[in-house]
Amino acid sequence: MEKLKAFLQTVRPCGAGPSRLRFAGWCALLLCAGLAVGVGIKLLDIFTQNPGNLFSQLSVWIFLCTLIAAGSRSPLRAGAYVFLFAAGMLASYYLTAHLTGSVYGAAFIYGWSAFACLTPLFAFAAWYGKGRGWLAWLVAIGIPACMLLYAAILFDRVRLPDLLLAVLTLLYLRWPVRKIHKKEM
Repeated sequence: MEKLKAFLQTVRPCGAGPSRLRFAGWCALLLCAGLAVGVGIKLLDIFTQNPGNLFSQLSVWIFLCTLIAAGSRSPLRAGAYVFLFAAGMLASYYLTAHLTGSVYGAAFIYGWSAFACLTPLFAFAAWYGKGRGWLAWLVAIGIPACMLLYAAILFDRVRLPDLLLAVLTLLYLRWPVRKIHKKEM
């Protein structure tokens, strides 16, 4: 186990942790952001056609969660932040759907809930995509590849927004690391 920790530290060392108050503040901010995004997306689903469809794609959420995860100071914080964002988004989305009398299926709730429950693991791995070495490159290439694969499986094809988000994800993860580490959460 110590060898694994030492190896992961060579890929991307953890930053100094913020105070508990600052960590709680980031958690609250990301939970509130998730709540606001969930309401906004449901309202877009109700009142518009194309923006609502765009946010129904998994690649959008993988992109947003990767941004949050890679911008965190440690893989554990990445997991916490991404989970709070995703859980808040889903809770407010389905609460808004219920309050507005929108149609939604239990299968979607189960599927997105499973996604939200797995986000800490995904975020933990995604955090290392911003690091150095072969593992960081593998993660940085694997995330966009999964985005395109999920689009092909779930929607029968890769659409232009999926391709653009995959490229943006790869660019974000492989941007010069030294500049990003100073602005982490």
